[in-house]
Amino acid sequence: MTMKKLNLNFILVILLTLFANLSLVVFTILQINSTDDLQKSWDGKATMKVVNAIELAELERNLGYVGFIHHFKNYIIRREQQYFQQAERRYIKSKTSLSQLKNTLKDSTSHQHIAVILETLELYYQKLLYARDNPQLDILQLDERVKVDDSKAQAALETLRLAILPKLKTLKTQTAQETKKINQRNIILLTILLPLMLLSSLLTLKFLRKEFRSSRQLNTILNLSPDGILYIDSQGKIISSNESASAILGYSSEELCQMSVEELVPDQLKEAHQDNRKKFMSKPQSLDMSQRHENLLCKTKDRGEIEVAISLANKLIGKHFHTVCMIKDKTAHKKLAIEASTDHLTGLLNRRAFDSTLEIELQQCKHRQHPLTLILLDLDNFKLINDEYGHEMGDKALVFLANFLKSHSRKYDHIVRWGGDEFIIICPNLGPKDAVRFAQRLRKLFFDDESKWPEYQSLSIGIHTSMADENISAKRLLTGADKALFLAKEHGKNCVKHFKDTLQKVYIHPKSNNNSQQ
Repeated sequence: MTMKKLNLNFILVILLTLFANLSLVVFTILQINSTDDLQKSWDGKATMKVVNAIELAELERNLGYVGFIHHFKNYIIRREQQYFQQAERRYIKSKTSLSQLKNTLKDSTSHQHIAVILETLELYYQKLLYARDNPQLDILQLDERVKVDDSKAQAALETLRLAILPKLKTLKTQTAQETKKINQRNIILLTILLPLMLLSSLLTLKFLRKEFRSSRQLNTILNLSPDGILYIDSQGKIISSNESASAILGYSSEELCQMSVEELVPDQLKEAHQDNRKKFMSKPQSLDMSQRHENLLCKTKDRGEIEVAISLANKLIGKHFHTVCMIKDKTAHKKLAIEASTDHLTGLLNRRAFDSTLEIELQQCKHRQHPLTLILLDLDNFKLINDEYGHEMGDKALVFLANFLKSHSRKYDHIVRWGGDEFIIICPNLGPKDAVRFAQRLRKLFFDDESKWPEYQSLSIGIHTSMADENISAKRLLTGADKALFLAKEHGKNCVKHFKDTLQKVYIHPKSNNNSQQ
């Protein structure tokens, strides 16, 4: 279907709907007039009778079943305080109902009947108080003393009922006749209007269904985006958002639609942001702010300020500019990156992060003409800990060592859990002699630490250093530290060896099947 034909059909539906609505207005006016006449008639004749009937019904309810008499009898039989309290409440309500009924019934005869009922009610209440004040009486004694002759009250109540309800029935019959005339008129008018309204409604529903389907598809597409999307009007008010925006910002879609975009900006930047927004929204344009060097911060509901990347697109829609803002949570991405590079048990860098960190430090040390030392540590007799005390205690020993290394290393050193019970410290700007002294201090402090358990734990340490004038690769540096560690193990553990020490000894490396002389 072409756009021109679609628009023509839409215009026809609008015209048909307008005609049907105008007809409905005329019909409604006629009905209002008829209903108004009927209402005036009812108000003039029946309102007071209906009020009387309601008040009478309320009185009977307060007196009868689940009313005062009911709770009165329950209290006499069971002597439980709850029934006394319920009876007392119903007594008060019954007196109120009698008072209201007396105010609406003006004839003296009705007042006499009400007085009879009130007198009986008061007698019952006195009996109720008597029962409360004489708990020593058994049920038979009490029942004999609290009997009340309520036959006059029943007769008075029946007389009131007969005085009110028959007149109400007569008025109901007259009203039914008037209602019948109105209904007949309704049938005639609806016979004409109903088909027209149905046709108009069906066509309107057809168009609405298409619009709903298009809107749902658009919402689905927007919610599939991993980035938050905000749709903002020319005043900076948020009109709509997708699910990712709610996940990033912590606000529900409904909350966001009650906010302005400035409420998501840090307080110290709000004024400047408002000025920049007005300038940006003065013409159609787009802007990718993710390439800027400075960090962009955004306020959230629960997480404080987070770092984000933002892209904007501005377009004239109708008479006003509207902006689409796309938000990427850089804090979440950084968190994922940290989790991917962190050992879950110790919180240290993991083996994956080691490779990139070592390459970066090698480049930095080469550029600054500084040495770089790699220290490889192994927890001695770790298998014995696992075998004797279990893997849970083995994990605790690893965590203890990780915390020990963090507290005794320099702030710019990089500590890595290499795997199992092996740890690595990447030490920028640390020469061979200082590295050996540093490693010996770590070994001694750890061995003497009385807070560790088991107390017999010790460290074997291997070191390799890349000097500024050497072009040692990361692989060679790690291999050298590994060979030095093996030599430390050969020397009875709990000692420190540098790679240069391995050059003076022939040994079989554990990771090779061939003899090699270094």
